[in-house]
Amino acid sequence: MLSRCARTSGFSMIAVTGALIIIGLLMVGALHLVLDHNRRAALSADRALAMHEAEAALAAAECEIAIATDTPGREGCQAELDAARIAALDPVTLAGFVPQQCGQDSARRGLCWPKEGDSVETLSGLLLDERNAILLPPPADDNWRQPAHRARYVIEPIRDALLGQWIHANASRAPVLFRITAVGFGTDEAVNVRLQTVYRSRGTEP
Repeated sequence: MLSRCARTSGFSMIAVTGALIIIGLLMVGALHLVLDHNRRAALSADRALAMHEAEAALAAAECEIAIATDTPGREGCQAELDAARIAALDPVTLAGFVPQQCGQDSARRGLCWPKEGDSVETLSGLLLDERNAILLPPPADDNWRQPAHRARYVIEPIRDALLGQWIHANASRAPVLFRITAVGFGTDEAVNVRLQTVYRSRGTEP
């Protein structure tokens, strides 16, 4: 028979081992929580960066159209456009837009005209192909978070949904607006934000 001391010692070993197992499980759980929190924080920061980049691309596209069409734009809009680019963005002639194509030369770059039922993202390959889009300059090197890819945008002509006011104004042509699709990336290229807006230039007003 085991002595009382041996029995007590054996029970203590079991109790200590059990306590260590519980402590270990708690520590593993805490570690998982910390790692999950870090992943969520990094993802949130990445998404915020992608949103910032996409908004900057959207603003740059609006600025470009405003200057090309002599439409009052937002404060601080100072894009420099040559005569060929201004002609390409003419809302009356749509000289820079070719149906079912995206322009890749300097005057027509980023100007896309998808076929009916298609999307400009599919036509331009906006997430994968830089040749079909207007790229924003890279962020300053002192930024502590750098996006995986430069923000970009494309512009497409679309019909004006508000046909009533055009009929009332006895317009001689079908109204055309510009739709801008912009994409920004986080530090992880899988994290991206896509934004769209419709821009009515001065030349398309009834």
